[in-house]
Amino acid sequence: MTRHPDHAYLDALRNNDSRKLEELYATCSPGIIRWVTANNGTVADARDLFQEALISLHRSAHKSDFKLTCPINALIFTICRNQWISQLRRKKKEAEVRNAEADRYLTENTATASAYERWEEEQLEQERLTASLEQLSDTCQKLLRLLGRGVSSTEAAERLGMSNANTVYRRKNACLQRWRDIFDGLNGLT
Repeated sequence: MTRHPDHAYLDALRNNDSRKLEELYATCSPGIIRWVTANNGTVADARDLFQEALISLHRSAHKSDFKLTCPINALIFTICRNQWISQLRRKKKEAEVRNAEADRYLTENTATASAYERWEEEQLEQERLTASLEQLSDTCQKLLRLLGRGVSSTEAAERLGMSNANTVYRRKNACLQRWRDIFDGLNGLT
């Protein structure tokens, strides 16, 4: 392949020919600035990209086998476009990570708050259950505690001096109903 006439710009990069490099800036940078600013960038972003493209070209210019086969402004534009797209992808990923972390933080805080609220409600309900149980007669309290620990009706009847398991059953139902009524009355107050 033959060298493109713009290869002279690579020679200018090799030889630090400031006049030719200023010409390159004047020719190529306005198009890069327009494209970058049209694609969510700033003039400063475009200038930085242009500088990076020239650094890349400078490295290539010092390779003896490198030949420019296309217009230099097309090559610079391609380098800048690829770098800018890469930066936008990186920024998008960073934004996605930040958003995901923010969502996770909010979810964790909400879950923590919800768990705390559930725990607090359970504590209040437990307090109301205990308060309502304490309003029952001593016999009802003992009977419900024994049955709650898994003691048989026959054994509960013996311990509490009741005639038989049927008496325990009837008394248990009456105690439970009374406990529900007291508990519901306490719930109506809160």
